Amino acid sequence: MERKVKWRTFWLVALIGLSVMTLVPSFVARDQLPSWFRGLFSTRINYGLDLQGGLHIVYSIDLDKAVDDKASELKRDMEAQLEELGMKGRVSTPPTPVGAVSVILEDAKNVEQIKSRVARDYDEIIAMRDCPANDDAAKSVCFRVSSDYAEGIKESALEQAIQTVRERINERGVAEPSVIAKGDQIIVELPGLDEEEIGRVKDLIERTAKLEFKIVDEAEVNGKVRNDFMKRVYGFAKSDQEALDKNITVDIDQWTHDESGRVYVDYYLRAKDRRKFLEHAEADEIGCLDVDEDRDPRGRYCNVTGRQVLLGYLEGLGARNPQLSLDDDHAYGYELVKPQDPKIDPYWRSYYLYRAVELSGSAVQNSYVYWNPTSNKPEVLIEFNRWGGRRFGELTGKSVGRKMAIILDDKINSAPTIQTQIAGGSSSISMGGNNPQQMQTEAQDLVNVLRTGSLPAPLRADSESKVGPLLGADAVNKAKFAFILGSILVVLIMVVYYRTCGVISVVALALNILFMMAILATFGATLTLPGIAALVLTVGMAVDANIIIYERIREELRSGKSVKGSVDAGFGRGFAAILDGQLTTGIAGYVLYQFGSGPIRGFAVMLMIGIVCTLFSATWVTRLFFEHYVGKGRKAPTISL
Repeated sequence: MERKVKWRTFWLVALIGLSVMTLVPSFVARDQLPSWFRGLFSTRINYGLDLQGGLHIVYSIDLDKAVDDKASELKRDMEAQLEELGMKGRVSTPPTPVGAVSVILEDAKNVEQIKSRVARDYDEIIAMRDCPANDDAAKSVCFRVSSDYAEGIKESALEQAIQTVRERINERGVAEPSVIAKGDQIIVELPGLDEEEIGRVKDLIERTAKLEFKIVDEAEVNGKVRNDFMKRVYGFAKSDQEALDKNITVDIDQWTHDESGRVYVDYYLRAKDRRKFLEHAEADEIGCLDVDEDRDPRGRYCNVTGRQVLLGYLEGLGARNPQLSLDDDHAYGYELVKPQDPKIDPYWRSYYLYRAVELSGSAVQNSYVYWNPTSNKPEVLIEFNRWGGRRFGELTGKSVGRKMAIILDDKINSAPTIQTQIAGGSSSISMGGNNPQQMQTEAQDLVNVLRTGSLPAPLRADSESKVGPLLGADAVNKAKFAFILGSILVVLIMVVYYRTCGVISVVALALNILFMMAILATFGATLTLPGIAALVLTVGMAVDANIIIYERIREELRSGKSVKGSVDAGFGRGFAAILDGQLTTGIAGYVLYQFGSGPIRGFAVMLMIGIVCTLFSATWVTRLFFEHYVGKGRKAPTISL
């Protein structure tokens, strides 16, 4: 045997072994495989919703939040205009109506000038509104995002949310998801995954990735009262029976600026997570889904976070006591605190923040996972674009000594003290928890979310359920039967008509299918019914390629050439015809993939994989088998063809 044939045989055996090991996780339970094997081969073939069903989730999206974000953008723009004109005043974004902006000037003489500027600059996107009847009404300019423009924002936000959700699922490697809009809801269907994987994918979907930076409004500095609002809330909640019933406690936060020595004091409320029995309406409001088969008509048990407890209490507090209701310039924020002492349970605490978003995720240029050498824990490093870096430097420069809340998905991730101006154009987000591997996974997921873009508004799961195969078990079984029957008929025809050479074709065909499935498993792709159709078509194309070669060999044998010469000529001259046919089919597959969607793209992907594997198996693999069958210098006048 030639040295070249030996090496080709070695590489073929190695490729077969690698393909088999790649497919093992798709057919053997993960817990039955050794850990070293799972580390090398972990990806598997997923089956689409049409073959095995999956998870059906209905999300509602808070589109009003997207309109409020536009109002915040107008607020920042108006503040810049006041500064440019040298006018004194303040700009706020009242919670109602949606998208409202109020400009309150110190000098009523400037009202008409500001009104004309607003009408000139924002004519197409705003509508004027009446200002609240109070002492500032005469020197105020009030407007809101217009209804038509708000509807456009909502439509755009819904489309962006669908695209972002789809990209996040694809980023996680879940192929062939179904993401569609129904009214103001988004319906997501995920092909059958294990419970752990479903949990991670759901977390990726639901993360708004709304990154915001806000300044904490502390109560006292060096004993001088700056804002006594939270001190009054602190004093009221300390003895309030409702707070005691909800296990809400109060505390004082104190920190010192290293360079100046200034002492800052803040007052806050805190509460722990708990499990409570809630009425169905109340449970639905906090996103506690009803998954019990035996539904209790009174309600259901839910995991209630300390954040939800504080949020409900503080919202109700303003209704009970108007003096303790938030003004338009402030908002509450909530952080989950995980003490280093394992004996102390985690708890949620409140912050009193300025409502204005000083910097948002739109200023982020890139994000990475890196290990902090000081804490020896993974963190997410975010790099701002040119404008964001400049704005971040200005913000930290004028707020030295104060706390800056880094808010992700409407939850405060951390609130570090600004010790000095940060002009480097970057910041970091720390991960909670004590498990380094879990923290690394969470950090990578956050980077993926930030890179695919933030959702324009928060999502909330309204319902979820498991669904069976979309085509039904009967249709799936018929598809499998058609594939098996077609393969058997092809095998019989090839063996009967081409005899020994037909057996070679059958073996090459089996390897062709093996290589195709291994490629699917390598990329964690999803096999759907259209994919099976492409697989059946590939079987026909692979056999057709062998038939072209075999008929060419027969012609050469009839012309009087030797067996070895006929085989060489058959493969050499038949390759051009095979390549031409596969390329034209490949172009059609590419067009289907480029312009198709859903099942069409699934068919196209499988078809193009089949074309590559067919060219390899019908020429290289089959030729190698003939090298062994015919052999160099074989004297037999004929072969079994």
